Amino acid sequence: MNRHSTSASFLRADPVGPARPWRGGARAPDTEDQVAILTIMRRNWRSILALGGVGLVAAILYVATAPSIYTARARVYIESRSSPVTARDTPGAATPLEIPEVESQVEYIRSEKIALAAVHRLNLPPSQELAVPPHPLVAKVREALGAVKLFVGGLIGLSPAPKTSVVVSPEERQAGTVRENLEAARIGAAYVIEVGYSLDNPTAAAAVANAVADAYVATQLENRSQIWKVAGEWILPRLKEMQQRASQASREAQTYKAEHAIIDLGKRGLVGEQQLEELNTAVASARSRTVDARATRDQIHMLLASDIADPGITEAFKDTVIIQLRKQYVDLVQRADDLKRRLGSDHDAVTAIQKDVLAAKQSLRAELERLAASLDRDYEVAKSREDSMTASFDALISKTLVTSEARVKAKELDRAAETYDQIYTNLLSRYIDAVNQQSYPQPSAHVITPASIPERPSAPRGGLIVLLGMLVGAGLGVSGAFARHWFDRTLRVPGQLTGQGLPCLAALPELRREPGYRAALSLAQNHASESLRPASVEAFKAGAVRFMPQSVFVERLHSLKTHLLGNDRRGPVFAIGVTSVGAGTGKTTFASNFAQLLARSRSATASRILLIDADVRQATLSRLNQAADQPGLLDVLAGRCGTEEAVRHPLGEVRLLACGSLLPGDPHFSDLMTPEAIAGLVRDERTHLDRIIVDLPPADELPTLRPLLDMLDGMILVAEAGKTNIDDVVAAVQDLESAGCTVLGVVLNKTNATPEVRRGTIVNALVRRTTAAAAPIRLTRSWRRRPAADVTDSGASA
Repeated sequence: MNRHSTSASFLRADPVGPARPWRGGARAPDTEDQVAILTIMRRNWRSILALGGVGLVAAILYVATAPSIYTARARVYIESRSSPVTARDTPGAATPLEIPEVESQVEYIRSEKIALAAVHRLNLPPSQELAVPPHPLVAKVREALGAVKLFVGGLIGLSPAPKTSVVVSPEERQAGTVRENLEAARIGAAYVIEVGYSLDNPTAAAAVANAVADAYVATQLENRSQIWKVAGEWILPRLKEMQQRASQASREAQTYKAEHAIIDLGKRGLVGEQQLEELNTAVASARSRTVDARATRDQIHMLLASDIADPGITEAFKDTVIIQLRKQYVDLVQRADDLKRRLGSDHDAVTAIQKDVLAAKQSLRAELERLAASLDRDYEVAKSREDSMTASFDALISKTLVTSEARVKAKELDRAAETYDQIYTNLLSRYIDAVNQQSYPQPSAHVITPASIPERPSAPRGGLIVLLGMLVGAGLGVSGAFARHWFDRTLRVPGQLTGQGLPCLAALPELRREPGYRAALSLAQNHASESLRPASVEAFKAGAVRFMPQSVFVERLHSLKTHLLGNDRRGPVFAIGVTSVGAGTGKTTFASNFAQLLARSRSATASRILLIDADVRQATLSRLNQAADQPGLLDVLAGRCGTEEAVRHPLGEVRLLACGSLLPGDPHFSDLMTPEAIAGLVRDERTHLDRIIVDLPPADELPTLRPLLDMLDGMILVAEAGKTNIDDVVAAVQDLESAGCTVLGVVLNKTNATPEVRRGTIVNALVRRTTAAAAPIRLTRSWRRRPAADVTDSGASA
């Protein structure tokens, strides 16, 4: 008995070539996702279409029964929201409105005050309703839910809480209704607010919208009038107070100036400051004259102490007498020198002229002494005047300092008086404005577009509701389809098996969906030879290799055979068991066709493929070949006949060992399948057979056939696409491997994805694009995951 690896994998016949750097390669996963999405949509198109139809019908029913609603709209323009009392003197009072200010006005329009004012303007009867009537269906649903709630509460003993009754006047009730149904919104970035109201009566809707807009404008006007009135009442007492304070501050300033003898000459300053300036100029002039007199006196005394014949005397003193005497003196000295040079110093003429020189010198000195005495008197006079003015200046400075200190406080009193006077003037101006504006306030809002009676209903929008209903229904269908796909564990595609680490040997399409199925079935049922006619439709499917040799089903079987039996790395796989996960998966059809495919590769005369029906409970293979009452496996094991006697050739090239039957005295079939009996059966057949295919019962019934399982070299598990749960497949594989069986792989039967993909469809294009783009990537990844020896052998077998 041979044991082989359980990791048999199925290689697709993808074209292998050099990888091309095409942009589609990077987008292969996206394309695969698109194919998966289209597959999900195609699989659930009936439910999606049904839910879309339900949504369409519900929307049509809603539109047909809904009352017509008319919406009337008025537009109001708002101005600056600055305070009218302070706007005139406030810097930037005319700046544009901010967004919060406009939104605040929108909320003000929606307020209860405006709604109540609008109701007062309408003067409606108390019984009139201003609300949009509810939809009849919605009202009935609410009534039904309320009744159910009361009924359930009564059953469980819960009574509804008593409602506190609040007395509300009809106008307040109508105002609450208007406030709930009123629409107010800003139009873009403009300072315009659109006011809308909806009712089933277009005339009433326009009246309510206009009443709300007019109420808002009138309220704004009243608010501004009230502001002016409150401002006037607030300003008047403060105006009187400011008048008293200004008068008192002026009196205090004048009294203080009189007490401190502060006489202000305006721009010329105080009287004391002006006197001080004039006296300062006089003192400076006296000091200048004193200095000049002293300088002249000192110079005369210096000349008297030196030689009076100094030539500078005539330059220092402009006196005519002194100049004349100095000239005579100089002439005499020159004549004396001339005579002394000509006549000699002892001459009488020289002696006489020297006496004249001496007399002239004495006359000049006497004149200078007289002038010096005069200058001394002038200097004393100038010095006395300077001292007197200096004393007066010092006294005036002392007095001015005292006056300046008092003037500081006087200035503070003047400033306080001026401040109070200015405040009084401003308050008086604003009070006059407030009194004038009370009779004619300026409005801050205007109705620029009154609401007109709408000609067409604004709701319900039939086309939009019908479209939304259909889209919502289809969306629910799509969501349900994806939710079903997400939570569905049903096996549908081979990728689910490979994702669980299970090898998928083949994905076989459902035969009845194959192109040409009906023609092949009709041709087989009308065959001239009765022995070649299938006994039933199931018998026709069991012989698809013979009746439909060019079908996709048979092509997939060829690929499975090449992959499974063409790899010598595993050794000879002689006995192969075929089981399934649950009943109705088509394992018998697969086993029969797989055996026939193996036999067709041999000569028809030397049949070396044995097909054994070991499904002793169902015996489906025996019934399809009309051998249910013929000796078979159970008869051979019971010893009633030999293997050669029980084997039949109903399938042409395939030898069939039917299930057989148990007689009343025979033991249970599990007791007949002893290791010795099974070993003898196989030992007899190994010498002249190539393969043994055993049709086994489902995986959950295999423990009763344990000796037969030990005889097998490998197991093929058949699962039905769309019905078998992937978790059941994993559990069945684990159970088989724990029992020591070699699981060759899983065959996914009755798939319907590939046969339905027709040429020219979007799905077909996406499938072909995905296959062409992802083939190099998939092949590279498979080579990286598998060992070197596995890659070499698999490549050779492929």
